[in-house]
Amino acid sequence: MTTRRERIQALINENGFDGVLYATGANFQYLTESNDVYWQRCCMNNFIQSSPHNVPEAVVYMNKEGKVTILCTPQHRGTYKDTTIRSYMDQFEDELAPIIDGKKIGLGFNCGEWLKDTLKVVDPEIETVYAENMMDYIRCYKDENEIAQLRKMAEFTDDAIMYVATHMKEGMTQFEAEHMLMEYGFEHGMQDFSFPPTIGFKTRGTFTPEENFEFPRTSKLVPGTGIAFDIGFMNEGYCSDWGRTLYYGKAPEHVKKGYEALQAGQVAMVNSIVPYKTNINELYGMIEKEVVKRGFGDVLRYRDSGMLGHQIGIDCHEHPMLSKSVDFILKPGMVFCSEPKMMFEGETYMRVEDMILITETGAEFLSNFPRDMFEIDVCK
Repeated sequence: MTTRRERIQALINENGFDGVLYATGANFQYLTESNDVYWQRCCMNNFIQSSPHNVPEAVVYMNKEGKVTILCTPQHRGTYKDTTIRSYMDQFEDELAPIIDGKKIGLGFNCGEWLKDTLKVVDPEIETVYAENMMDYIRCYKDENEIAQLRKMAEFTDDAIMYVATHMKEGMTQFEAEHMLMEYGFEHGMQDFSFPPTIGFKTRGTFTPEENFEFPRTSKLVPGTGIAFDIGFMNEGYCSDWGRTLYYGKAPEHVKKGYEALQAGQVAMVNSIVPYKTNINELYGMIEKEVVKRGFGDVLRYRDSGMLGHQIGIDCHEHPMLSKSVDFILKPGMVFCSEPKMMFEGETYMRVEDMILITETGAEFLSNFPRDMFEIDVCK
């Protein structure tokens, strides 16, 4: 079986690089095969990331022959066991010079400008090339250990949401609900969140269609409130992502039926996936077909683009993304988040989001929050 590093080495040679250099981040974690160094993830679809000008605590270099070297600050010297390690402080270029063995080096985004400037000190003739996305399409296939960790993250997220949903009280603010969730995560050993958590309150009849996506933190929970959850935890190097709309009190019948249609569409899609055959660009249509059959096509969002979700793993939002414009066959080991949405304007923003694993025989929900749970009993 081809190892992870052998696949990366092949990519280095395919791209004509003499080596690649990554600071701490998703690619660093993937290449070093180590989850031991915590780094603040702030990547959303590779549009927003940590500053390219920051000075890293650790970097990893792999040359085209597959040799891996980690340079790190002294406090991390005991972290890595299976690579050549050099320690640096102020004179990073002096430590970097002996290991850079070529003229064309691929760089990641994190601390990229600082690394680029430092390489020019090492050798003014070095050419640097953006290589942040080089590993996107090998990272999308998870190994057994990655799948086990993602499964554990999905199960924990289900439990966390159930705790919050069953402990919400009338009169609490959106901020208090989000704080409850955050404390639950930290008390149970989570390191961080995949992204800022949202438990958005929208009470029917209190906002205009133009205010559909505004969720003031001071909003209070009262009967007739749709609660839009968008939550992800991060622990031991991997993320979760979960979404639902629940309803506090008795929901209008058409809203409840809409939620059932959205859930049915999600289930129909997962049941229809055939590994090695189903294309990502087919997924939205599978959901849409069921939703339209149930009479809710007019409130289904993104019907033109088929925007549906993303892969998930080390980062919360990984490639390939899910939309009608993406041509990519689903294969075993892929884990993606499908998040179809509806909008009942001025009333409720509806979403369902699950983590889904592609297996050798089909697809499996990693998220298993009860699909028939929608209305939350009002606590007196």
